[in-house]
Amino acid sequence: MTVVNADSQDCDASKPIPRVLHVADAGHFARFGRMYRELGLALNDAGIHVSLLTDDAEAAAGFEGTPIAGHFFRPLRGWGIWRMHNYLRRQFDPPPDVVHLWGTGAIGYLSDWTQHNDATLVIHACSMNDIEKMKRRGLHHNERLIAACGELGDILNKHLSAAASPVLVYRPALLWPRRTRVSSPRDHIPGVIWTGAITRDCGLEVLIQAIASLREKGAEFQVGLIGEGAATRKVWREIRRHRVSDRFSIITEPRVWDQTCAGADILVLPRRQRELSLAPLLAMALGIIVIASRDQIADWFIEDQTSLQFTPNSTVELAYHLSRAAAGHPSVMELARRASDYVREYHAITVLADKLAALYRDLTPRSAIRRQNGK
Repeated sequence: MTVVNADSQDCDASKPIPRVLHVADAGHFARFGRMYRELGLALNDAGIHVSLLTDDAEAAAGFEGTPIAGHFFRPLRGWGIWRMHNYLRRQFDPPPDVVHLWGTGAIGYLSDWTQHNDATLVIHACSMNDIEKMKRRGLHHNERLIAACGELGDILNKHLSAAASPVLVYRPALLWPRRTRVSSPRDHIPGVIWTGAITRDCGLEVLIQAIASLREKGAEFQVGLIGEGAATRKVWREIRRHRVSDRFSIITEPRVWDQTCAGADILVLPRRQRELSLAPLLAMALGIIVIASRDQIADWFIEDQTSLQFTPNSTVELAYHLSRAAAGHPSVMELARRASDYVREYHAITVLADKLAALYRDLTPRSAIRRQNGK
């Protein structure tokens, strides 16, 4: 199987596609936030009829007043998902020609439904869990597989049948922020944010220790941890143990990063992201300094070009980069400017929409085109 970079594909607007349904659960909305609304609107501008199904009521309501039809189905994950067949049959008549599933949740139900309706299921792998599931499951005849970054695509390439369709790489994207800034935090206490699921292996102990060590040297930071999870109490005990509780806040609303990112100076990823998210790209676009462990999956973490990087679990290296960022070191500020330019060039929502529109048109069954043309 071949990994194909979607940026190299041509867009053929001559092939119409009537209906595309995006499916994204609450976890994906927490990680990619604004992207789904921006992408839906851009696809609409590209001539694609888009609707979206989610188990996030707030996200579904956010499409009101737009050309995108937002559908809310609570048991998209877990108990009650067995009702999905009847829901899909009633809600989508006629059914979509292409279903774009973000992740692998409800994949069995959506696979059966698309096969029954002669539609294509596009599966967008955005995490290591998705990769592991697809390695076990494989692909059905009506399915196409997309990876959210090059490394995920490479892993899939090694494990799936060479007879299957090429693995495409479609990276996350965003609409360029109205305001971008690259400003030194030297004149105030630097604001640091982290976002993700608070688990035992999320790496926050490294960030806590780095902040504590810098405080002993007289350097102060204000840190916001945005997320929730089973290890929240454990993390808070670690913060108190290092006597930095006055410098940390835990915000248990995973989607808040989308609104608060612009007010931060530094975003830190102390551990490899098994689940990709839009937060680092938004931070880069805004001119916020990104510091990440050197073992990241995503190919938009480029050392000394888009992010400062440190050896995994190295508190000393992380503290060093935090101190340089806080001091507004010229090379660090130049890196932030380069990162902002990089996101503008390679992660524009309009480019992603055009590439997806071309893919959807290629995947549309001929029967759907005949139906649209009244034949």
